[in-house]
Amino acid sequence: MNSQKIELLAPAGNFACFRAAINAGADAIYLGGEKFGARAYAGNFSKEEIIEALRIAHLFERKIYLTVNTLVKEFEFEELIPYLAPLYEAGLDGVIVQDVGVLKCLRENFPNLALHASTQMTTTGIYGASYLKRLGVCRVVPARELSLDEIVDIKDKTGLEMECFIHGAMCYAYSGQCLFSSILGRRSGNRGRCAGPCRLPYTDEKDKTLYPFSLKDMYTLSMLPELIRAGIDSFKIEGRMKSPEYVAGVTATYKKYIDMYLKNPDMPYRVFAEDEQLLKELYIRSDICSGYYHKHNDKSMVTLKEPGYSGNSESVLKEIQQSYISKNITLPINGYVRIYDGEQAVLTLSCENASVTVYGDTVSTAVNRPLDENEIKKQLCKLGDTCFALTDLMIDTDNHSFMPVKSLNELRRKACIALESERIAQIKAPRTNDFECCDNLEHKNIISGRSSKNCLSVLVTTPEQLLTANSYSDINRIYIDSDIFLCNKTLCQQEQFSQKEYILVLPHIFRKRSYQYLADYEKLLKSGSFAGVMVRNFEELEWLFEIGYMGPIQSDYTVYAWNNMSLEFYSTQFEQITLPLELNKKELNMLSTADYSPSFVIYGYIPLMYSANCIRNTLETCIKNDSSGKNRYHLTDRYNNVFSISQNCIHCYNILYNTVPLSLHGQLENIMKKNYSILRLDFSIEDAEQTRTVIEYYLNAVRNPETAGEFPIREFTNGHYKRGVE
Repeated sequence: MNSQKIELLAPAGNFACFRAAINAGADAIYLGGEKFGARAYAGNFSKEEIIEALRIAHLFERKIYLTVNTLVKEFEFEELIPYLAPLYEAGLDGVIVQDVGVLKCLRENFPNLALHASTQMTTTGIYGASYLKRLGVCRVVPARELSLDEIVDIKDKTGLEMECFIHGAMCYAYSGQCLFSSILGRRSGNRGRCAGPCRLPYTDEKDKTLYPFSLKDMYTLSMLPELIRAGIDSFKIEGRMKSPEYVAGVTATYKKYIDMYLKNPDMPYRVFAEDEQLLKELYIRSDICSGYYHKHNDKSMVTLKEPGYSGNSESVLKEIQQSYISKNITLPINGYVRIYDGEQAVLTLSCENASVTVYGDTVSTAVNRPLDENEIKKQLCKLGDTCFALTDLMIDTDNHSFMPVKSLNELRRKACIALESERIAQIKAPRTNDFECCDNLEHKNIISGRSSKNCLSVLVTTPEQLLTANSYSDINRIYIDSDIFLCNKTLCQQEQFSQKEYILVLPHIFRKRSYQYLADYEKLLKSGSFAGVMVRNFEELEWLFEIGYMGPIQSDYTVYAWNNMSLEFYSTQFEQITLPLELNKKELNMLSTADYSPSFVIYGYIPLMYSANCIRNTLETCIKNDSSGKNRYHLTDRYNNVFSISQNCIHCYNILYNTVPLSLHGQLENIMKKNYSILRLDFSIEDAEQTRTVIEYYLNAVRNPETAGEFPIREFTNGHYKRGVE
């Protein structure tokens, strides 16, 4: 028998789903409360329901993890500690977190609470996981896009617990890196309110209407032995928006096969057709795939036809309801009761190693009919509103005594309450503080222009944009995408690139396949051509720490700083912080940015999604190793809006851009009053002429906003500056 312990982690969107998960054998349940959870439209739990769920879960030796996995606005932050304090006191087993400000706050206020890094943190490798470990995280939910090899790497090199998805719906984008729903309709995935625009139809370049962003549902029942052998600690089922029947059916099926394998790992493993069919009849979206465990991307993962649901079999639903929902599981207990005339009634209840004895009212002499054993047993076995079932009761009585039914019921109630407390106290693991301290993380160096205000700077992603920006003497700082130099390694040695302040910008997505370029990046940083480096994620930040880079490090807006707690922490990590794209003017003004020299993006096509799956590979064919930077694909939505998708073949990811650029020229006067250090123009899919036109407009606008004239691009968006997200 395999002694390896595998946690089967089930979702619960409401209390009925929680009960279904417990009944079906889940080892742990993740659920959301009324605040801060990334499923705003699930039923979710009140404080009282979470406390009750904790009581029940702990009685059955199960765990509960609370989702606090949204980005938190500054005005909401004051609610965080009062919200969590009673749940922590009730024995909350762990919290799943996305926001680093939240992580820092919980670490300080609940030092012994287990902190899990949400998949929304986009952990894609050993560097990011190592960084999170130093922040006090004990478990990581890595990006769904990681291969099994990458997951094993993280586990082996960090020792962190790995929690990985095994079943359910899959997002097309890297979780935590998607603004698709946010920009199109204010419903942010970072706030648990995704409207699912990836499930809608789009027309390709051949005029075919398809569903190119709709991934098939994950199904891994057939590969469970491989996942177990890989050392994954927790198998996570997606579905906090799903029904109790779905939760129970999926949980029970995976539990069956996990236990079957662990009991005898040397036996041939096979999945029975009826179990596979059961899962297919439980809320599956058209078809299934095994996720990214063995595929970096693949058109077979995509449901190009309309992604409807296969429907639920009524017979399957009925079977599940009868087995797991109509009745709750119970703990078998033993009892001993002594009822003797003139003595206090005594009841002892035992459950495994837990045993309690309670005393009741004094027993009187029977006047008419004494209590018989059947009456005593009848009253003491009425445990319907508890988690216990009295399977063996020893009755010791003198056969001429009497107790009112009310007294017997009170005796039973006291004993059950006492047994619950004793059992929970015995099985509850003591909280220990064995997390690494983050006091050694501080890293700051100063760029010469730190004290500048409203300095117009440019970020470029193509050589043409770089040449254009470099020709303007009033543009003193240029952020250069590092991929430019991987394609043209002599570019930064040219004489014309020595008169400005250049910042090397590392990739949006940084995974194991990118490690082959680390030596190139390090060489660039040591070349003397760059005044600093910008990171887009924790992978790159930790790598810089590990190579001992001592120059200034800046963060891009994908390193989210939504509140003052995160700003305060990031000020110890970065010389400069780029403010997020999803906060409105009022929310931005609540951030204490005066001491943090922030950068603020005022122009650029907003990346709506970063994805491992490739649109061109799905709809046409892979263009392997194309490093030209010109590879684009276009999709048109139902309203004839055209989206550009860039294929990054160096690091193998796609970027879906908004149909129109963000441009805050109309808000520039107000923005400049904030005296942000850097006002940034981001160029991505623009050609040289478009780049020149925008730079010239903004150079004039920054000098004199009132006389800047009409913006040269007819269609644009203010993004969230005026409206914000829910």
